[in-house]
Amino acid sequence: MRTRLVTVALMSALATSPAYAITSDEVNAGIQFNFANPGARALGMGGAFLGLADDATAAYTNPAGLTILGASEIAIEYRNTDYTTPFASGGSFRTNPFDSANLGVAEADSNASNIAYFSFTHAGDGWALAAYRHQPLSFDVAYTQQQINILNAAGQQVSFLPLKTTSLDTELVNYGLSGAYRFGDNFSLGLGAVYSQFEIDSRTTRAGRNFQLQQGDQSDLTFNFGALWKLNERWSLGAAYRRGGSFQYAAGNFNAAGDALVLANTSFNVPHVFGAGVSWRPSDNFALALDVNRVEYGRLAKGFDDIFGAATILDIDDGTEIRLGGEYVFSQFANPFSVRAGIWREPEHALFATGPINDLNVDVDRALFLRGDDEIHYSLGLGWAFQSFQFDLAADLSDNVDTYSASGVVRF
Repeated sequence: MRTRLVTVALMSALATSPAYAITSDEVNAGIQFNFANPGARALGMGGAFLGLADDATAAYTNPAGLTILGASEIAIEYRNTDYTTPFASGGSFRTNPFDSANLGVAEADSNASNIAYFSFTHAGDGWALAAYRHQPLSFDVAYTQQQINILNAAGQQVSFLPLKTTSLDTELVNYGLSGAYRFGDNFSLGLGAVYSQFEIDSRTTRAGRNFQLQQGDQSDLTFNFGALWKLNERWSLGAAYRRGGSFQYAAGNFNAAGDALVLANTSFNVPHVFGAGVSWRPSDNFALALDVNRVEYGRLAKGFDDIFGAATILDIDDGTEIRLGGEYVFSQFANPFSVRAGIWREPEHALFATGPINDLNVDVDRALFLRGDDEIHYSLGLGWAFQSFQFDLAADLSDNVDTYSASGVVRF
């Protein structure tokens, strides 16, 4: 009975109250996007693909590149991602002033495996159309936090955060239709419409005190576009913009008996991404690519909704990704064989808490919303090309996220 009443309360909030941005439930601090371009080939090159964009994954990455395809294609990618999510696990912290030196930090491991990309591309004479399914977000995590003691400046306990269990399951799936047209011999433009579906389900329970819920399943219509300019036989430039959707969901803070303390109609705002890239082919067998992407992570926190009544301000920094990769093709074989490698910088993009100093409630949020560090990713990949089929493998490794991909392309 209590579960039904809680669900009714959440749905009522979604129907009647104005929408804000993401809530101050600290489970949201751990959500990890994967903005890596689809396909094992691009992954093996560190995701640097805007200036190449010469296979079916261009429908999402840079739709202008679809005009390069000489035949119609079907592409599919299976991707496995292992996540390591840091969280405040126990210990203590001081307030007035805030000091987290004795706060325990642990890591929660999780995994996502799915068909990350599937597309069909019809190549015409100087034009192309593509339909695709892409999943840029598939993340779940669960962990238990032990009691955290709150101390004053003298080291005396003034309060505590009780035992807490947290679970989060969220995903984003894009269905896109892209078209491209080549103007003359060297310049192409591409445009795509994207129908996005978002789901979120989370529960955070503080033993004997309260619990927080987030639930939602909504869609939005967005777009992407790109440009590709072939400077000469060796150099090309590419640029693309991918607009993120906004999705409403219901959130609530309830006491231990299930009575609603705060109900909110909030929203999950997917970051917009703008990127530019250059590719260079010093020889017919060798290609180098460099991409610079600007990711507007700040959209996640803009106008965030506080469900605890604190003076906390949540924020998140926009970030710049720098991706560098290369590919060498051993074309002397009957079935050409490719090796790839890449490196890229993922900027720190965790939600963090700010607000008035010497405020106990704000200091609690400072302890629970842990700032991260920039990460360096290293990638390797292999590929085999046959008369009408190509198969690729890749791995992308970093401290907190490891991704493994297998993809194939059939041409006809």
